[in-house]
Amino acid sequence: MASSKKDQIAQGALTAFAQYGFSETSMDTIAEVSQVAKGTLYYHFSTKEELFLYVIEKGVKMLIYHVDSVMQKEELSLEDRMMSVLDEHLRFFSENQELCFLLLSFFTGDEQRDQLVGSLLTGYFTTMETYMTDLQQKGYIRADVEIRTLASALFGMIGFTVLRKQFRKEPLNTDAVRETLRTMLAGILDKRC
Repeated sequence: MASSKKDQIAQGALTAFAQYGFSETSMDTIAEVSQVAKGTLYYHFSTKEELFLYVIEKGVKMLIYHVDSVMQKEELSLEDRMMSVLDEHLRFFSENQELCFLLLSFFTGDEQRDQLVGSLLTGYFTTMETYMTDLQQKGYIRADVEIRTLASALFGMIGFTVLRKQFRKEPLNTDAVRETLRTMLAGILDKRC
């Protein structure tokens, strides 16, 4: 029961942070959006900062889990795995739009908090960079591609595509969107493989 309340609070906090921003979100607002009593909220999280970091950490771990599960599908060819990684990012961000927004605009104005969030995202980028470095060493990704830039570009390309589609109220995970992103990603692949 406790974990379900904690999850309920985390989901409400995610919604509130995405809608109002960190500074404008109060614990009262989070309690209201989460539909829990303030005492219940404070039982699980003593501060807004603690709750914010919990929401970000949970979201990043979920993203890493989903992307990593696709990367581990050894029955797929390397090309299919790389394209599946792109598709998984698109699916994940499409299904978790509030998290996507929060991750792409996480700077709260507090240097220490922003560094903590940045360090949480480092886990994601380390996972992606390790995977892409392996593909590059196997000759699948062009040797002239800088892996850190590639990992950042993939994250931003998909994340901002989802955000823009969301703001314009356009369909997100369509064949046209997927094929456009796949075409862009194909430019990094070594055609000799």
